[in-house]
Amino acid sequence: MSVVDISTLAATAVNRQKDFKMLPYEVLAYVLGVHGINLLPGVQYKDTITDFLRKQGIMQPYVMGTLNNSNVGKAQEMTLEVKPAYASVKDNIQNYLTTIIGPDVLLGKNKTKKHPWEVTMISSIVKTFAEDILDCLFQGERDDSAVTPLDAFDGFDTKIDDFITAGAITGGKNNYVPTGTFAAPANESDFNAYNQVLEFYRSANSMLKGKPSLLYLPTAIADMYDDAHFNKFRNKPTSDEYGRTEVTGSGGRCKIVRSNIMGTGQRIILTVPGNFDFGMDTLGDEAFVQVRNPYEDPNYVQFWLQGKYGTRIRSIHEKVFQVNEGAAVGVQLSGDYS
Repeated sequence: MSVVDISTLAATAVNRQKDFKMLPYEVLAYVLGVHGINLLPGVQYKDTITDFLRKQGIMQPYVMGTLNNSNVGKAQEMTLEVKPAYASVKDNIQNYLTTIIGPDVLLGKNKTKKHPWEVTMISSIVKTFAEDILDCLFQGERDDSAVTPLDAFDGFDTKIDDFITAGAITGGKNNYVPTGTFAAPANESDFNAYNQVLEFYRSANSMLKGKPSLLYLPTAIADMYDDAHFNKFRNKPTSDEYGRTEVTGSGGRCKIVRSNIMGTGQRIILTVPGNFDFGMDTLGDEAFVQVRNPYEDPNYVQFWLQGKYGTRIRSIHEKVFQVNEGAAVGVQLSGDYS
């Protein structure tokens, strides 16, 4: 007979199912919102959108007896494919032999045999799982043979790299604009980082500059911009309620997103809100967190989470998207220790 009664732990996972299912969204929602990224639930395998690109310059002078035909445009498909990912956490109750919990409330010893941190355990696992998703959002590259969060699904940077390799993002298409390397100001008269950001923005297609836009900067580059801005104007950039600073010189149309999840590289991205999608399967029908005790050693309890996730860039056309030549460098920020 098992000396560990996980019935209350399993019941917690069931009774609090609604709360725990929403926890990943609560972790993701703010970051996705600040980045202007769409959340698409209910993607079971693939979700494909078709963007119709209109051919430029179909009008011409009419001359009787002359008739030239031209194409209206072409269709371009962008697909979001979700890939399965999971977390299997095996927890030994002997980890809680601490004075804080006390010997009388340990699993297998106390009368109720209730897990001392049952809600904390499940909440922490789900929160870390959601933070792992954020780590993968830009830097992820699916690798079925690997075991880290960054291997779970292809992130936005991986898709950008693929587009560059395929020749879909190039200087000739005006969606690839070099900036040079960003560096922290060397002295109080150095405002190169500010000039680089502004020049990158001003190099964009006039249609992109005429729309509200977001400029994704890794946090380190955003700090360089702020310091260079202060050197040039002797004041800090204007910020909105989400901490997004305004690109001075954009007429208030472009906001800088200071992004930890972009990593520590030199890649910056200019796009319109809503051009990036994050898709996941439903949080509805199946149990999001499963709690089991299947081991020969009854001190072990297993927590199991599983879902499907993927990303998509809706359009890489110069009127809505632009990237520089900088390389992306990923980081893992989830949890509190490695």
